[in-house]
Amino acid sequence: MARFLLLHGAWHGGWCWAAVAEKLNRAGHAVSAPDLPGLGADAGSLTPEIGLETHLAFALTELERLGGAIVCGHSYAGMLARGLVDRRPALIDGLVLIEALWPGNNETAFDIVPPAMGKLFRERAESAGEGWRMPPPDVAQFAIADEALAAAIAARLTDHPLKTFTDPLRLSGPATLPTDRRFVIAADRDPQPYAGTAAALSEEGWTVTRQPGGHEMMMTQPDLVAATLLQTAAKAGAKRERKDNAQRA
Repeated sequence: MARFLLLHGAWHGGWCWAAVAEKLNRAGHAVSAPDLPGLGADAGSLTPEIGLETHLAFALTELERLGGAIVCGHSYAGMLARGLVDRRPALIDGLVLIEALWPGNNETAFDIVPPAMGKLFRERAESAGEGWRMPPPDVAQFAIADEALAAAIAARLTDHPLKTFTDPLRLSGPATLPTDRRFVIAADRDPQPYAGTAAALSEEGWTVTRQPGGHEMMMTQPDLVAATLLQTAAKAGAKRERKDNAQRA
């Protein structure tokens, strides 16, 4: 049995993983898809003080509670995945990023997102978010083909704390990465804001796959996302078995 920690992106909540989590559970695996502080079901607790470290500390506590897991981060949650790799690499059995940010030392989310997008997020925070919270963006930018699903997703998005995008991620050194690490990019977004990240990670030995489904593919293509995670689980299981056999020899 594998354990999965599924981390949602900005404006979302653990609800976005429901279909994927169900498929992983049916395959016999344990899944945690929590709401980050101030988001999802915890949206009523959103405050200006919630920053990147707040979310990272929360994710770290959950990873430790699980005793290790395959970590999957969507979009903004790539910031958290990178922080977990830095702080607890031995607890990460595999790593899957779905159109996610992958920062370097002292980089902020605003350093990585396309400048025009970042400018819009800041302006919206100033004009409609009291200067500290970012209202949800127009879901049209997520390239969701199903209009009914797009509307349903838009209805569930909540404001996101600006501080999580302005706080830099402090890293202790180069990443100690799991053997199986994957980056999934949407094949049907144009322009594709994650193309540069995908190319860079491919050169660094990541498995990069292109799938249809737009930015919200855990909801538009849950079968494909679950299959990717199960592939990672299979490799992680094989690695554990080899290690156990070596220890018994």
